[in-house]
Amino acid sequence: MMNVWHHDFQEPLALISDKAFKCQRCLQISNAFAYECCGFDEKICLRCVIALTPGAQTCLKHEHPLFLYRGHKGKCNACGQPGAALRCKDCNFGLHLNCFSLPITAGHKCDEHLLLLTDHNDNSYSESYHCDICEKIRDPNCWFYHCTTCDTSTHANCVIGKYPFLKLGSFNEETDHPHPLTIVKKKYYYPDCDECGKPCKDVALECSKSECKYIIHWDC
Repeated sequence: MMNVWHHDFQEPLALISDKAFKCQRCLQISNAFAYECCGFDEKICLRCVIALTPGAQTCLKHEHPLFLYRGHKGKCNACGQPGAALRCKDCNFGLHLNCFSLPITAGHKCDEHLLLLTDHNDNSYSESYHCDICEKIRDPNCWFYHCTTCDTSTHANCVIGKYPFLKLGSFNEETDHPHPLTIVKKKYYYPDCDECGKPCKDVALECSKSECKYIIHWDC
């Protein structure tokens, strides 16, 4: 149990695990460790609780501490997009919550080595500014993952993926359905959602009982 200063209510937060949820801060779907509000149905992932701790350091070892500034519209130094909530008081440096929590090293099938999170391009040739995963243009001013041995460079999102903290195949029992539901992401066959009737092409909850054909979008 702990009290968190940036929590909107007075109730303390309790540490939980193995529950599928959508973080109220970074909006990532996850079933990793989180803190849950004891009085309201609100969950904050452990990464965001750490990131929003006053004076937390950046993953690329920025020399000054970062602090939360609600509603700040300055650009993020990692991705270049506006809305960087974590700002430095001493210089013009800011990060989104998700960019703050990018792992320093990450593995991907595109390279046999671990990729290192990098914040600058040493290669001055413009043709090298592309992603070796999606093969699209890459902004050299944005953070990316790089392998110095193979000269592999990729978008951060291409390495991390859309749901980096969600374990597919795990169970979620916090629903009105009588049976436990399995977290799935269909690759080929897309059954219709029992709630909205549209094909389940993204993350969905599927009944664990083979005789029950119930499936529903995560958002539904």
